[in-house]
Parts: sequence; structure tokens; C-alpha cells
Amino acid sequence: MLLTHSTLPRSNAQQRRSSGLYLLTGSVLVFMTFMRYSLPPLGWIAFAPFLAFLYDSVSMRRLLALLAVLAVAFVATVSKMATPEIPWAPPVPMFAVPLAMAYFVAVMLAALAHHRLGTRWGIYAFPSTVVALGWIQYTFTPGSSWGALAHTQLDSVVLMQLVSLTGLGGLTFVVALGSSLAAAAWRQGVTAVRSDLVVFAILVTSISLYGQLRLGSVAPGPTVRVAGVVSPVTHKDFHAAFADIDTLRPFDDELFTRTAHAADLGARVVVWNEMATVVTASGEKALTERGQAFAQQRGVMLVMAYGVATSMRPFHDVNKYRLYLPDGTMADEYVKRHPVPGDPDEVGTVHARIVRFGDIRFTGAICYDYGFPGIARDNAMDGADIALVPSSDWRGIDPEHAQMAVMNAVAVGLPMLRPVRAARSFATDQFGHIVGSLPANSSEGVLVVALPSRRVPTLYTTIGESLPLAALAFSLFVGLRLILRSVLSRR
Repeated sequence: MLLTHSTLPRSNAQQRRSSGLYLLTGSVLVFMTFMRYSLPPLGWIAFAPFLAFLYDSVSMRRLLALLAVLAVAFVATVSKMATPEIPWAPPVPMFAVPLAMAYFVAVMLAALAHHRLGTRWGIYAFPSTVVALGWIQYTFTPGSSWGALAHTQLDSVVLMQLVSLTGLGGLTFVVALGSSLAAAAWRQGVTAVRSDLVVFAILVTSISLYGQLRLGSVAPGPTVRVAGVVSPVTHKDFHAAFADIDTLRPFDDELFTRTAHAADLGARVVVWNEMATVVTASGEKALTERGQAFAQQRGVMLVMAYGVATSMRPFHDVNKYRLYLPDGTMADEYVKRHPVPGDPDEVGTVHARIVRFGDIRFTGAICYDYGFPGIARDNAMDGADIALVPSSDWRGIDPEHAQMAVMNAVAVGLPMLRPVRAARSFATDQFGHIVGSLPANSSEGVLVVALPSRRVPTLYTTIGESLPLAALAFSLFVGLRLILRSVLSRR
């Protein structure tokens, strides 16, 4: 046994029953907190049972039990994303297991700090470690920001405003702190953490007031009519084309018909969804010339998002968009920088360009890119006014994936248009208000809205990931203190 602690003596049978209840309750809370069919308020206490489980005692047996339960809980949770459009494996285990490991490390470090350094160390070690490991995930791995505790509050536009100051790290910290305080209050009593609860209450109240005040601001800039066009190509059609790309050619006319309808409705900017169609390398010229001619004839800026198959066996493609101005100029060719793990896409290496059309500076990204906070911050730092984000989702991540993109756009103060295959398309202002949306099952496939056209400066754009770096430093400091305490205790 590594270390044992209990506030009251209990029989082994009682300990086993309470341990089982902690693990079961924690699993249910995790399942009901993340991904689809979730209850956002549970996010504030989701990990309290796991923390309380180790606050009873820390032993190798308990650590292994916790790791196993977290793995099962996250596999079950991420399985909610798996609908017929995608296979269960490898995507579900590929995302679930790293999340389970990250939260296991955070709970373990907090429990050890609680026992060896004191209650308050444990309270703040958990949210700090969660923030730090989340930053590592979306900065150095292809896992994006999936599983961030900040995303449990995606439905709250008020709380979302905090990311304009701190990025995802700030909201993740506050939500994780709820679990820490709940566990400490349960095991030590409310009196022991009274001052921390007061600080927490003040913090949450301040965040809510800030969000309400920010949402009372007027979105700056004149509006511009933009359109998202959703291709008639379904996931089924897309996958069937892996055998023969030319099976998609009959859909091209309808794609351009929808594009023309968007222009008829007054759109000055028209954006296709991600990989609205796919062509061979030899067929790319015909498609882009048609798009270029359309932009010239209709006087619009056209963002053609499509794929170019570079190999059929195995299938490999370039997932990109081309941006054409009304004078026929190709103003940008952007290749997706963060393909979804397992997708056969070439990896882009350069920022999307800033393209001035009228008096507005446009830029963009493609789908999964906007789950990485750094991409939105790149757009803002480069000087964009509006982000155009062609996307392709599926029912299992609708609308969470879009809301994740919205949160990252709010962090840097950008309005965003996100046309999506097989999920709801959104247009949002600088504060995350929904300006317009299009259901996944829309037969028309066209969303036209008037978007405000000026970025709102944010503190996060300036300071970047300062908070996660501070959280990482604190977590490492806690770890170092634990190591030193262990070494000194053996002498």
C-alpha cells in the first residue's frame, strides 16, 4: 500500500461498498457529462466521486481500479459519437483511451497532493493538471480539444465569454475546480473548504456577470451577406466514390445550382462545405475553371472546398479549398492543417491567407482545424475579420463539433460561417450568437445570412496559452514537491 487515509474507521465491507459506489457514480457522471445526450450541470461535479475514491486511500490496487473504470467510462462515452456514418473502431478507442489516461493522471496527482501536502493542494492540483494536459493534447497531439471540460458548457453563451480572456484553459479550470471542491467538502466537511467555496462562488458570479456584460455589446462592423452551400454529396456517395471518383460528377451540376441560388439570394461570399466534391488530379482543372467562371459571372467571392484524389489504392487525397475573387483571381489555396486521425488527407503546413474583399478581410480553415485553438488564434493574429470554415460532420458529433469551433472563434473575437455536410450549419457573430443555421436534412442546402464584419479584440488573442502554461508549471511544482516529500520520508 502506497498511502492510506480515512476520516472514520470503517470495516472492509463498508469500504468496498463505498468504493464501488464512488466508481459507479463517477462513471455515470462522465457518461452523462461528455458528448451527446449530456447534462451540462453535471460537468461541475463529474470527477468528484473519483477524487473522493482516492481521498479514502491511495494504493496500487485502487489506482488500477480507477484507471480501468475511467477507460471503460470514456469508451462508453465516446461511443455516443459513433453513428452509421463512421466505424466504431478505431476512432472510439483512439479518442477514449488518451482521455481516460489524462483524467487518471489528474485525479491521481490531486489525491496524492491531498494526502501528502494538504487538502488545499489537492483542490487546486486537479484543475491545474486537467488544464495542462488538455493544452498538451490540443497543442502536440492530433486529438484536438475533444474531452475538454470547457466543452461541457457549450450551450452557455454567457460562460463561453470567459474564453475571450483565457482561452479554453480558463473555463476548463473553473469547471474542474467544482469537482475538486465537491470532493473535498464531502470528505473533509464544508467547514474545511469554506474559504475556497467562497472564492469559487465569487469567481463563478464574476464570470457570469462578465459574460452578460459582453453579450450586451453590439457586434461591430457593417454586415456582409455570406452563404454556406451544402453539397448534395452524402457520406454514402462520398465513400462509394473511393472505387470510382467519376460517380460524383452527376452531383456537380446540383452543387453549382445551389451556389447560383445563394448568389440569387444576395450573397456576396459563397462557401462550400468541406470536400463538397472530389475530383481526380486530371479533373481538377475543369472543376476550378467552372468555379472561377462562376465567380466572375456572378460577381461573388467563391470558396470552393473540394478534394483531389492523388491515389485510389490506397485512397489518398488533398483536402483543400480554393478562393476565387470576382475578377477571376485565385486569392488562396489552403490545405487542411489538421486531418482527422485516420483520414487519408495530405497535411497542410501553411496558414490560410488573409483575403481582402471589399473592405473586409476573410480567412479560414477546414472543419477539424477549428477544434485546435491555435488555428483560430492564427486567423486572428494574421488580421482576419471573418472566418470561413467549410466542414463535414456526422450525426454523432452534431452539434458539439460546431459548438467547439464557435467557442474557439469567440476566444479570438471572430464571426464565423461554417457550412457542414450531414450536420447543422452555423453562422455566428463575434460573441457566439447564432446569426443563422441550416438543419442537416435541409433539401435546399443553402444558408444565407448577414454577418457583422469586424473582429472584436480579445485578451486571449494577445496572451495566448499563458494560463495553461501556468497550470503546467503549478502541476510540475506539485509533482516535484511530492517526489521530494517521498524521498525525504525514506531517509
